[in-house]
Amino acid sequence: MTVHRLYGELAASLVRGLVNCCELGAAPVRAGADLGGQGSQSAFEGACLVLWKLGLATLEDKLLIDGDQVVEFISDRSQAGHADLPPVDDVLAAWLLLFASQWDHASAKRLPFVPHDGIRPVMSALARLGYAEPLGHAFIWTDRIGPAMQMCGLWDQNNLSHEELDERDVDLEMRAAYASIPEDVRQAALRDDRIAVASALAERWIDGAWLPDSADGVPWWRLGDVGAQAKRLVELVAADARPMRDVN
Repeated sequence: MTVHRLYGELAASLVRGLVNCCELGAAPVRAGADLGGQGSQSAFEGACLVLWKLGLATLEDKLLIDGDQVVEFISDRSQAGHADLPPVDDVLAAWLLLFASQWDHASAKRLPFVPHDGIRPVMSALARLGYAEPLGHAFIWTDRIGPAMQMCGLWDQNNLSHEELDERDVDLEMRAAYASIPEDVRQAALRDDRIAVASALAERWIDGAWLPDSADGVPWWRLGDVGAQAKRLVELVAADARPMRDVN
């Protein structure tokens, strides 16, 4: 496996992702296919821009060649030293933003994950070049993927996953909230009533302390901000309520 082949595999995967979400068994992608039909989110726009820079798409996001020709076409252009090709990390960053952020076909965490079958050829190519390590059916990222992960905002400058850092912060905060949780909130969590738990967090968990029940109501924007916290608090309450197994 060479970096030239990786260029081709990434480009072909972006094409399939934009046209049919890399679903297995989908019809072959043909020249003229609309690459911009998924929407205007930055992940889709970034993927279309990279394909245009690779010479695979028009400015109107139409595919210029059949999808099954993409790997060889781009690999050959890379091997021939075409100076107008974007750096491989740019292509990889667009791929990560689409498949590990917009969708969950891959993971941006530094933990083993099982990729979607539609992107497994790309993951195998990345592993052969040291960007990931295979672990059975799973893969785990190495530091070599760091520059591309940083470019698309998924890792920080120390190659730590922003998603994992955010989850750790939520976990620590909710452990503090659980330590002094009001009984009515605990009961809502036991019922798996996440809306009630989110409302309580939004209205009463302020600056690391629970306030007395308030009738002021919850601003709608606050509810959206505490979804992850509510989920974690429900998990903590449920785990504590689970009966211990008798090991004797």
